[in-house]
Amino acid sequence: MKIVEETRTRLQLKHRPLRHWFSGWCIFTVCLSFLIYCLVFDSASVSLNCTRPSPNQINCELKRFNLVGSMNKLKMFDLQEAYILTKTGSKGSKTYQVMIVTPFGEFALLSHVSYEENEKVAFKINDFINSGQTSLLVQQNQRDYLFFLNLFILIFMAIAVYFATSPVTICTFYKSIDKVFIERKSIRGNQVIEHPLENIMRFDIQEKQYKYSKLYRAIIVIKSYQEIPINPQYTDEKSIRYAVSRIQLFLKY
Repeated sequence: MKIVEETRTRLQLKHRPLRHWFSGWCIFTVCLSFLIYCLVFDSASVSLNCTRPSPNQINCELKRFNLVGSMNKLKMFDLQEAYILTKTGSKGSKTYQVMIVTPFGEFALLSHVSYEENEKVAFKINDFINSGQTSLLVQQNQRDYLFFLNLFILIFMAIAVYFATSPVTICTFYKSIDKVFIERKSIRGNQVIEHPLENIMRFDIQEKQYKYSKLYRAIIVIKSYQEIPINPQYTDEKSIRYAVSRIQLFLKY
């Protein structure tokens, strides 16, 4: 919070919530990038279609579909086996994925399907490889997972936008008309709080403990014991204490 103007009859302070703006837009950008990846690049479903033209030859086509309807095709030849790859997360959570082994490398199916479903798919593929079947069609779907993941991302984006559009606060004390005006301006709308100076009882400083530090905000306490934050967003202690001391000196509290 900064003193932007001071005369004999007027004192004006301005608070720009830079922390909220920066963190909000950073989170929004990360979430938007992840949302685009989920919609365009992540597979919502796969379809594996295999044929056996001769006893020693297997030809397969793996189709990947994303949420926006695009499809990607991949040719595979001479399948050797299918197995389930288990991945363990940092907190002990596990995900399972069917891996298809060919002489030209390994190819993965979907990564967020239950172990039971992966087990069925792997069994079908291995049974096809080791039997005399002439055709195989297996499918996997993780659209529900991506739907809830994208919904979660959109909620985070909405919260990020709320922080990124935090209002600028302009607090002006007028001795000439014996009033204080607190204006909050943002793209979400404007708000003006008005009180006579004689209604002000005192000025307080509130602190809030975060993980590694404390942040502060200035409070006007009026005679009805209502607390009105000058800066609704918490910020550094030095600027808040300096601003409150200047207000008290201006009003001769």
